[in-house]
Amino acid sequence: MVSPTIPGAGLLGEERAIPTADGRTLRAMVSGDGPDLVVLEAGLGISGMYWGPVVDVLATSVRVVAYERAGYGASDPSTQPRTLARLADDLRTVIDAFPHERLVLVGHSWGGPIVRTLAALRGVSLEGIVLVDPSDENAALYFAPMVKRHFAAQAATLVPLAGLRLLGPLSRATTNGLPEPRRSAVIAASSSVAAARAAAAEQRLFIDELRALKGTPSALGDLPIRVISGQLADPFGAKIRVALDRAHRQTAEQNAGAVYVAAHESAHMIPLTEPGLIASETIALFTPSAR
Repeated sequence: MVSPTIPGAGLLGEERAIPTADGRTLRAMVSGDGPDLVVLEAGLGISGMYWGPVVDVLATSVRVVAYERAGYGASDPSTQPRTLARLADDLRTVIDAFPHERLVLVGHSWGGPIVRTLAALRGVSLEGIVLVDPSDENAALYFAPMVKRHFAAQAATLVPLAGLRLLGPLSRATTNGLPEPRRSAVIAASSSVAAARAAAAEQRLFIDELRALKGTPSALGDLPIRVISGQLADPFGAKIRVALDRAHRQTAEQNAGAVYVAAHESAHMIPLTEPGLIASETIALFTPSAR
């Protein structure tokens, strides 16, 4: 069991420490029950505790697991490169720790490519996947030289900011709308030096991993997929939102089993602004007639 002294312990249900093959542990939080399982994969730079509003809705119907990737919160750091394949390995470890009959994976932002990578390996039986405003290789803006420089500069500043205890205050806007005490717990788990190192390691590989996906698209066949795309402008601007939405539509068109879903009340943080939409699209994948 995860120590109750860890910030946010118990806020998303039962705490579990999941052992990995290389001797680490990953913090998982499970709520609800039943044979159907949903596992939530977080975005880059944030603890999986921010899935709380989605967990609250899903747990009334299925067993739902949120977890912290290596280095975030109470999950042990990893010394391995944070490639999509490595991240998918840890996700598979979490899934295997919870016996189930049917499974749906939900990935937000950078979590989208992670769940797609695992789904493409065909090593796990899935009812479908839900991609929530995913990082998308169809968005050409990711490959602009200016964006690559921005990502590199941001990765270089994360650990120093965490060391000065400035990363937490700077990340408060990301969790706007998440009620206390969950908000403070998410910020604490996402702004430690270990979490900053994990985020920087993922960010340094972000563009190269997306480029690899673009060169070798995930072979998802007719797997049922929901692509949920925010419709409101992010702080970065309306043009970026338009480009991302266009990429999400293209991803839906490229996959035979995919359906595009517009999140009309949301920018990027759909798990906080429209958790019910995510939950309803997830539950629908357990119903064959609704796919």
